Amino acid sequence: MTIGTNALIEFFGTQDTLGTSSSAVVNDAFSVAGDLSTWTNTDDVPRASVTLSATFSSAPTEGAALNLFLRLLDVESTNDQEIPDANYGHVYAGSFPVNDVTSEQYQAIDISLPNGSTSQQYEFYLENKAGQTMSAGWDIYVTPKTYGPAA
Repeated sequence: MTIGTNALIEFFGTQDTLGTSSSAVVNDAFSVAGDLSTWTNTDDVPRASVTLSATFSSAPTEGAALNLFLRLLDVESTNDQEIPDANYGHVYAGSFPVNDVTSEQYQAIDISLPNGSTSQQYEFYLENKAGQTMSAGWDIYVTPKTYGPAA
C-alpha cells in the first residue's frame, strides 16, 4: 500500500549517543549525573525513541526492568529540577524490560518529552530494578521523533 500525500507519518531525527563513562548501577539504586551526557531537544519534538544498551554479570530477575527518569534543566532561568532518587521519581519516562541473560541487551521504548522551553535540556537516569548489578559501560541512545504530513 502506498502512503498518500498528507497522510500522518513519523519523522525521525539523528540518533544521539549519551554515554560518557557510565558506572555500574547496583540493584535498587539510581545512576548518577556523570554517567551520561546532557541531551538537548534541539528539534523541539514531543517524543523520542530511547534505546538502552546494557549487560549484567549475573542474569537479571525474570520479568524485571530498568526505570527511566528525566531531569529537566534550566526550568526557571538556570534552576534545574531535583535529581531523581528513591524518594523523588518525578519525571518517570518509561521502563526497559530486561531479559534474564548476561549477554548485551538492546531495548528500545518510545517516550514523551515534557518540554518546558525551546531546546529543552534533559539528564537521563536509570533506576535499577533488575535484581542484579548492571555492569559499567551501559549506554542510552536518543532518537527525536515527531508526526507530520507525508509528501
